[in-house]
Amino acid sequence: MRFLVVSDLHGDLGSVHEAIDHFRPDALLCTGDWGDPEEVAEAEIAAIATHLPLLTTFGNHDPIDLLGRLRNLDGSPILLGQGEVRDFQSLRIAAIGGIWAKSHRKPYYVTDEDVARLAGRVVANGPVDVLLTHACPVGMADLTPGGMHGGQRCFLDANKRIAPRVHACGHVHVAQEKTLRDGRQVLNVGATPDGSAVVIEIGTSGPVARLERFERGAGT
Repeated sequence: MRFLVVSDLHGDLGSVHEAIDHFRPDALLCTGDWGDPEEVAEAEIAAIATHLPLLTTFGNHDPIDLLGRLRNLDGSPILLGQGEVRDFQSLRIAAIGGIWAKSHRKPYYVTDEDVARLAGRVVANGPVDVLLTHACPVGMADLTPGGMHGGQRCFLDANKRIAPRVHACGHVHVAQEKTLRDGRQVLNVGATPDGSAVVIEIGTSGPVARLERFERGAGT
């Protein structure tokens, strides 16, 4: 089974369709930032979920209420709840959405305490194959276009505590990856409109992920 992970679409849902056509996945995952409410239409995202199973977390540019009411063909919500663990197409997938902040002034802000609590919720529900976050663990696949670290310690702590086989994130718009000593992977999807994505396939020892590129407009 092949999973495609996209991120940071910012209203360019055409890039998702092009990536699907290129990689031919069995299911789609998203680390967030579909676009601000005025950038995306409900019908656009709903159409993707009728094409193949979809699971997403949210970032800081998302119509969260819209994502929360959309469903896959089997009736399951496309939006993973905060700290939820779901069996999805042969993988156990968890999510911690949003970006780090010191307050809750925005609905997509999560604090250190929030991330720690949500990580504990995930761990209480058993092992996880794939962790989806929008924000990045500091020092792991978190370099910004300017070469600075854009991740946070709380997401690093969550990664260590949950210990997913694959941790997919986004936010900084730079595709990059890190393989840990125990073989676990942290991959930043980058910005899919720029032609980057992550492909996850099920190997003999579990999910294995890789960064991929695709040429925009190649099928037109």
